Amino acid sequence: HMWSAMHMFYKRSLCDPSPYHSQRIAFLDQWVVTKIVSDFKEFNPKTWKPTDTYKGIFNGTYPYDRVTNKKWLHDIDHLYACHFVNGNHWVALDIDLGKETITVYDSILSLVDDKEIQNFCRPFAKMIPSILSTMVSATVRKKSEKQFTVRRLKKVPQNDPPGDCGVYTIKYIECLAIGCTFEGLRDETIQVLRRKLAAEIYDSVGEPQITHLFTDTAK
Repeated sequence: HMWSAMHMFYKRSLCDPSPYHSQRIAFLDQWVVTKIVSDFKEFNPKTWKPTDTYKGIFNGTYPYDRVTNKKWLHDIDHLYACHFVNGNHWVALDIDLGKETITVYDSILSLVDDKEIQNFCRPFAKMIPSILSTMVSATVRKKSEKQFTVRRLKKVPQNDPPGDCGVYTIKYIECLAIGCTFEGLRDETIQVLRRKLAAEIYDSVGEPQITHLFTDTAK
């Protein structure tokens, strides 16, 4: 459902007029998030070079069903992502390419401590600067491998008892993209929001078609 929700947000971003507060945002495909986390295990900033797949992700030309033709930093300021942490929990990430920060929106603050959140976000905090240093002209951004600053907000709607972190994560991203507050996002309304979201996703994207997972170009 996270993959489908991000696909729905991407499709909405193509609408004219856009429902979002800015044209300079992008929604990271769930496959891209998984790839960055996986590739980070062998990441060395001194020797790492972006593959054609990463160049496509940066240029907004990959995955093929997520094309925006918008380049990071040139056309995009914020990347939004759903990140699965601790093996059992979803959080939302707002990656600010200009300010070089990653803001974490977490519906169960007591589940994972701040230090662990830093570790879970390290793949993005360290790999994205390397992508930018390789792909962005030095006249636009000074080349730097300095990792992005990660911070987790403390005053966001909380899920208690747990079980709806996925819905909270999707709604955090939707509100951030639209530019509205989190008012109305609470446990008392979450089941209604879950059903509404499921209907919206089905109307927008139908059954998931994750074709790019099976191509030979995903390297």
